[in-house]
Parts: sequence; C-alpha cells; structure tokens
Amino acid sequence: MRREKMRFYFVGIAIILFSIAIIFRLVQIQTDPVFQEISEKVGNQATYKPKDFEAVRGNIYDRWGNLLAGNNEVYEIGVNLNQITESNKNEIINFLSSLTGLNRDYVKTRVEIPYQPEPLKENYAVFSTIYRNASEKMVEEISMAQDTNRALYPITWNGRLERTYPDHRLGANILGFYSSGGFFGVEGFYDNILSTVETSTFISMNPYDVMEIPEIPHGASVILTIDREIQARMEEILDRSIKDSGSSSGTVIVMDPKTGEILAMATTPRANLNQTSEQILAEYPTLHVDGYDIQTPFNRAIMQTYEPGSVFKVFTLAAALDSGAVTPETEFLDTGVVNIGGMTIYNWDYGAWGYQDMTGCMQHSLNVCLVWMAQQTTTKTFYEYLSAFNIDRKTNIDMDGEASFPFLSPSNPTPFGSDPNAPRWYEGMIGPHSFGQGVSVTPIRMITSIAALANDGRMMAPHIQKAVIQDGRIRYYNPKIVSTPIKPETAHTITEMLAISLEKEASDALVEGYRLAGKTGTAEIPSPQGYVAGQTNASFAGWGPVDDPKFIVYIWLEKPQSSIWSSIVAAPVFSEIVENLVILMDIPPDKIRMEMASSQ
Repeated sequence: MRREKMRFYFVGIAIILFSIAIIFRLVQIQTDPVFQEISEKVGNQATYKPKDFEAVRGNIYDRWGNLLAGNNEVYEIGVNLNQITESNKNEIINFLSSLTGLNRDYVKTRVEIPYQPEPLKENYAVFSTIYRNASEKMVEEISMAQDTNRALYPITWNGRLERTYPDHRLGANILGFYSSGGFFGVEGFYDNILSTVETSTFISMNPYDVMEIPEIPHGASVILTIDREIQARMEEILDRSIKDSGSSSGTVIVMDPKTGEILAMATTPRANLNQTSEQILAEYPTLHVDGYDIQTPFNRAIMQTYEPGSVFKVFTLAAALDSGAVTPETEFLDTGVVNIGGMTIYNWDYGAWGYQDMTGCMQHSLNVCLVWMAQQTTTKTFYEYLSAFNIDRKTNIDMDGEASFPFLSPSNPTPFGSDPNAPRWYEGMIGPHSFGQGVSVTPIRMITSIAALANDGRMMAPHIQKAVIQDGRIRYYNPKIVSTPIKPETAHTITEMLAISLEKEASDALVEGYRLAGKTGTAEIPSPQGYVAGQTNASFAGWGPVDDPKFIVYIWLEKPQSSIWSSIVAAPVFSEIVENLVILMDIPPDKIRMEMASSQ
C-alpha cells in the first residue's frame, strides 16, 4: 500500500515537472525574438499565399480610336504532378489529348515528369504545362468534366493576358510585336511606357478574411497618327502593284507635310502578328544576294537604305534655285553628255535634248542638266544644302530600328575608315550625287526632306505618335520644325515647276480635278561588282493639292519586272493612291475648293 502511494506521488511530481517545462518553453518561445520571427513566417505561410499581378500592357489605337494592339485573356492548362497516380494518369492523358488536339505521346511525356517539391531539381517539377493560350471554352469543358470525374482533379489552369492584334497583318510593319518585351516599330520604341512593372502581394487563404485586392498596374496607351482606313487601302494598292509589276518588294508612305504625321506606312512582307515571335520572324527570311546574306528588314520604310535616283533631283534643283545659281527661266544647252572628275555621264536615254529651261530639265529628268545645275551652285554650297535637308542624318522617327548610311561628301570624305578599297569622296562625285546615284537613304528620310517643298520650306519631324493616355490623362504630341532648308518662295516655285512638268508630259501620275506636283526616280542598283544591268529601283514622290498640300506620298518599287522605268510602274500607283486619298481625307476638287474659298 505504501509502495503504491509512493508511485502515485512520483507520477504526480513527474507530471507537474513536465507541465512546468512546457509552460517555461511556451513562455520562452513567446518572448524570444528569434522564435517570434519563425512563428510569424510559419503563420504567414500557412494562412497567406504569394500572388503576382502581371502589369497590363497599354493599348495602341489609330488616330480615330480603332484598336490596333490590345490584350486578350487566355489560359495555361497543366497538371499538378503531386496528384498524378497510376490510377488517374491514363484518364488525364486521354482527356487532355482529346481536348487540346495534342499528340497523346507528347501529353504523356508532360504528365510523367517526376514530381519534386522545393527545392526544385533538374528534370523535376511541381506543375507541368500542357497547353498554352487556351480559350475560356476549353477551361469550361475541363470544369464540367471534373464535376463528374474526380480522376481529372489534377488538371488545373491559370489565366494570363496575351498581346493580340485584331487586324492580324494590318500595319504590322508599323506596330512591331510583343514577346516578353516590345520588338520593332511602335511596340519596340514605346516599350517602356506601354509596359510597367508587375506587383505582388500575399493573399489570405482564410475565406473569412476580407482584404483589398491591390490595384493592377496599367501601362500607358498610345494613339497613333495612322489612319486605319488609309493604311488598309495603301497596303491593298501596294500589294496589287507589286504583283502587277513583278517587283520583289514595295514601300508606300503617306505623310501630312504640315505636321510630319505619318498617315500610312506600308511595306512588304507583313507578318501575322498573332503568332509566336519565332513564326513572325520566319516571315522575314535571310536572302543570299551577290554573295552576301541579307536579313529582310522588318520595315523597309525606315530600316533599308537604297539609291533613289532621279527623285533626288529635287534637292539639286532646290539648292540651285534657293542659292540664286539659276532661275526657272535659265536656259541650258543639253548635248546629252558631260565629263566630270574622269566620269562620263549621259542622260537616261543617251539623247541630247538641246535648249531647255530648268522646268524642261526636270520634266525630261536630264542627268546632264542636273550635273551642270550642281556645278553652277558650286560644290561647297551644293553640299551645304544637302546637309540642310538632313540627307546625311536619321529622321529620328519614333519607331525602332531606323537605318542610315554614311554619306560621302567634302566634310565626310572617308566614312569607311582606313580600308584602302573603300569609296572616297572626290570632286567628281558631285556629278552622280546631283541625280541621286552614289547616295543611299531610307524612304522615311526621302519623304521627310522632300516634304519641306510642300510646306513653305519647313521640314517637320516625322512622327507616328499622336497622343499618349496615362493615368486617365491624355498628352498630345506637338509637331516640331526640324529645319528650314529653303525659303518659302523657293518651295512654291519648285512645287509649281514640278506640277507643270507632270502636266506637260501628260504623266500617268495625274488625277483629274486636282493639280499635283511630283517627280519620278529610276535608279540602277549597285552591287560589289558594279551596277546590275536590267534591274532598277523605281520611286515616285508627289504631293497635293498644289495650292494647299494636304498629303505627300513616297513610293518605292524594288526591281520591277514589267518595266524598269518609274514613269511606267510607279507613277500610275501614285495616281491610284491620290484618287483614294482625296476621298478618304475628304478633299474636294480644286474647282470646288476655289469656289468655296471665294464665297467666304
């Protein structure tokens, strides 16, 4: 009896001591900072789940608010690998293969990836993605199937935003594309304002907790100067012109010469932007030309330089007239040939045209006359005017990837370094430069500089952005004057001369009811072995109406096959473009505009 009583006391004492130890430990845990930190972390992990909120990329609109680039919610379908068992694996594989249309063997390899919780090891995973960019309908089918079949519970999905382009290929060269960042065009240039940083927070797993969902960050939206209807029509006309002429590529730019706004910019090829970046870039192949591998530019209008030929003559005329070296009435005796700096230069038809005034020289595009015109201007003054037109510089248009090419001139005679075989400027080069050979420029450079002739001598900065919408406020772009290379009187005189030139030759560029000014350009194509016989670049620059220009158009058809001459392949394209522009821009014929002006 005494022994049992002693045993009872010992047990009681042991329980008391154990209880005291527990209480001591609890007090220690509650008061020790280290244990408090651990407790807080464990508590948070048990009751809160980290959640990342992807930033919403800003939209891109045309000038009238039509959506050109936006975002669409899509889903990523996959499986939780820790829930895959031998009993449900085959059902999951068969269901996902049927739902997505993916090969069963591929789905099987994705489902059978070994499960490994944190820390992750190579070739192990917690979640396996089966199908990306799934529609809401596919997610609904999964949910319905799981309601009746528990074996499909391991299948899950996550929503995300996907960049989408409602018009697929329309304006592709302007827009660029998005793939974890903006590439080319507007997407590339304005990537830093279209996107913003994502945000993250901890979401309570307790259904009774009420907490505010953080505001999801939004990037700014960009409104372009592009008119969607004009862009679509230009692409349609360009594609048909390339097919009819057998050209290897083509480019058309439409600009407002008074503001520098780009109304349309079409070129080829144009990829479907609703593809993966790999598929998009595959539509711009690498070509093997004259022993060189050349990557097809994403946007030839700003990313490819070429020799423009006779369309460049407007700058020579501008320099000669503005400097006072000639007047429109100055006569020149054209003998059909001139020697300069050891070079013999002929007219395009190898003919002699006799006495011509300066309008006649432009009308017949006489190389010999333009060489003389540049000589009368003097070398120093001629190149000063070309520099004033920024021929040797980029336009800095707000699009990614603008190209330029070193311009040989007295102030830059050796731009290619110390290579003894590289071209060097010498006095005789003023000859080919006067009519657009030996100089390489982009179409955007050409239209920007020529636009000064249609805008009282003022050259405007070309731009694609009309406004930015950010934080509920809209900020408009202010047009900028880059330079004034010639006097207003000179610009008016040249416009009138080029209008008369088109009218006298009954050019295919004319449009009934509207006076237009313009110049053709047919240029041989250079190669490492010299100029290629039988291949040309056909260009045309034109603007109107002459008395109050509302548009300027630049056309470039590369290597046309139906004819090498711009007057045959490019001039009619200009006429068709203008016939559409005057309707789309609501520009009445000259006679009606004059009557309206006189009645006010």
